[in-house]
Amino acid sequence: MAHLKHFRIGLLAALGLIVVATIYLITGPALLNKKTIRTIVTQNLRDWTGASVSVNGPTKISFFPRPKLKIYRVNLAGIKRLPLIQDLEADKIVVELGLWSLISGTPVIDRVTLIRPQIKSSITPQPSGTQSPAFVHALASAPFDQIRLLNGKVAVTGPQATEEFTNVTASIDIDGSDGAHSSGGSFTWRKQPVSFGYNADALSQVANAATMPITVKLDGELFSAEIDGSAVITNGLRVTGDLDLEIPNLPNFAKWTGMLVPDDQSEGNFAAEGTFYWAGHRIGFDEGTFDLDGNRALGAMALEISGPRPQIEGTLALQKLDLTRYFAPKDSPHPAKKIDGEKSKTRKPVGVDFPLLHHINIDLRISTTQLTAGPLKLGQSAISFSLKSGILMADLAVFEVCEGNANARLSFNATLPDSAVRVTGGMAGISAKSCIEVFIPDSSLEGTADVSADVTSKGRTTEELFESLNGKITFSLDEGKADIDIPKLVEKLREGPVLGWKATQGSATSFQSLAGEFFLRRGAAYTDSLKADLGETALLGEGTIDFASKILDMRLLMTGGQAETAPPPKTSQGAETPDDAKPETRTAGAIVIKGPWSEPTFSLELAKSSAQNNSSGGQTKTALRGGY
Repeated sequence: MAHLKHFRIGLLAALGLIVVATIYLITGPALLNKKTIRTIVTQNLRDWTGASVSVNGPTKISFFPRPKLKIYRVNLAGIKRLPLIQDLEADKIVVELGLWSLISGTPVIDRVTLIRPQIKSSITPQPSGTQSPAFVHALASAPFDQIRLLNGKVAVTGPQATEEFTNVTASIDIDGSDGAHSSGGSFTWRKQPVSFGYNADALSQVANAATMPITVKLDGELFSAEIDGSAVITNGLRVTGDLDLEIPNLPNFAKWTGMLVPDDQSEGNFAAEGTFYWAGHRIGFDEGTFDLDGNRALGAMALEISGPRPQIEGTLALQKLDLTRYFAPKDSPHPAKKIDGEKSKTRKPVGVDFPLLHHINIDLRISTTQLTAGPLKLGQSAISFSLKSGILMADLAVFEVCEGNANARLSFNATLPDSAVRVTGGMAGISAKSCIEVFIPDSSLEGTADVSADVTSKGRTTEELFESLNGKITFSLDEGKADIDIPKLVEKLREGPVLGWKATQGSATSFQSLAGEFFLRRGAAYTDSLKADLGETALLGEGTIDFASKILDMRLLMTGGQAETAPPPKTSQGAETPDDAKPETRTAGAIVIKGPWSEPTFSLELAKSSAQNNSSGGQTKTALRGGY
């Protein structure tokens, strides 16, 4: 009996639908033909958008399985009531209508689908107080519950350029008259597809401001982002809330957004999360956590894109900052040429005039408790960067380095035909042994050192900068020692030249002070003021260190207690001179160091005797003044 009852109910329902459909087929088309329905639909679009609506193609209507109106080549020009949107053209608009509304004689639009729409938009700021009412009204007064875009194109005109979003497929669901709505879909921008999801709860209006809770999710090959916050609409749009952002490759992402990045820059896994804001052309974190290749920072950052150059600002604190991977040498992308069957060791010059210097401004302050760059490890440090219109200024203060402290300033002017560089700075109270052993296993020099430098250069590649080095480096060490046995070396050199640093080793030579100035010229360092105070004796030095060829040409003159009494000269017959003849005195002279700095040759250049010196009229004061 129950089955029979259900069958009767179903049969009655089917008969009811047949009766309704029959009534509609008899009366509906007679009352509402496609021209009438098109007029009602276009009037609804006109009232909603404030645009001039024109139809330049045919109109078709179908009633099964549900009523649809297809309008071809539709144009909405001069849109006034949809914020940011100016004009809209579509190859076809499909309007789905409610069946009961057609029977009643007043068509109600359930869903509008725009086929291959072309939308023109502008983000030019509007007069104060105009966007909020328009946005609220547009959401609340839409004459349908859903709008869909299929294979569309959106052109957005900003202050600097027009961007195009293609392959736009989206669905917007309007949940009621309170402005709540949701959307999802995908688009392509600069050849990269991006999918999105968006949900907005009901608007709350206070005076001239409307607030809407929102959630947004964006996902693409180059980035992903999730936003949970609120949109505040006044005379503009401001979004605040929590942002979780991941960028697998920051250089590729930067290139995609329009920044010029050197081709060899491939590092940069970036992530950010925290409290953020977005207003017009500015996006930033008031308080965020940032991670770049494992370097984790806390602080505030902002990106401003309203001017001719994007502006990055920020203040960050890091537990550690490791820059090693950014300074590691990279192989040239061009294969080495073969010379006589062997590969040339010559590398392609590395350019320093990065395009990024001309296309972005930076104002960044960083503090860290540990700074690492290759083998160099620094303690507590503070760094500030300022890049404006192609001129870079960087200040570094290191409070813990080699048991002392240091500071440096770098200026780089990339606007000149040959980029100009200047580095100034100094180190105080550092351990010479600790600093040298950063680069080599064992230091042959110990002492507490102070170093100052003022160096300039110019060029477009590292080689050009190196070749045009100019400036001065001054250093002084107190109470130290060097792993060179001076007396033993002098004895060896009396017998002839020796090769290599090992020949100089033995008992370390202590000094009370070691100081000098080196002048940089054309890829080499020159000095004529090197002095080591050994107590009873002293070393005076001058010479050249050629960085390009890695060649040494130095002379160290020994003065003081190194004088010795030479044996009396014999007569031609082999007899000694009379007792009253004074013996000739001579000093150890100069230690000459020449050749590759890894394995130089040491030789002794004896000073002339006092008698020889007097006979020459005192023209040669020391063995050092031979020049270089």
